[in-house]
Amino acid sequence: MTKFALFAGVALSAVFSQGVSAAFAAELDVAATKAAIARTLDLDAPRLDALYKDLHAHPELGMMETRTAAALAAQMREAGFEVTERVGKTGVVAIYKNGPGPLVMVRTDMDALPMEEKTGLPYASKAKAV
Repeated sequence: MTKFALFAGVALSAVFSQGVSAAFAAELDVAATKAAIARTLDLDAPRLDALYKDLHAHPELGMMETRTAAALAAQMREAGFEVTERVGKTGVVAIYKNGPGPLVMVRTDMDALPMEEKTGLPYASKAKAV
């Protein structure tokens, strides 16, 4: 199981543990849904890994993450989300409407810390002024 499939399983389990209506839960085949999410994530893993490495190699400080925000907005649009950019200057809001059922909200930071990276990884930060 990939780390993405594991995350999907944990996320789906968390959604259902928060109290889904009995009618909705009865209509949903959880095992099949988890398997479908795992397959999708396995297919997306190479693209997501490349995006992660690109963003990691090109960090941006808070309120300056225009390249990062644009890349994430483009990815979300490609995935079918309604995207609003420049929320609070560099923020991105992406909404995916897929009918009735539970609502899942995710918040994440996308700014870098002003410090030298010493990991030696091939995708280590290329920024010298951050």
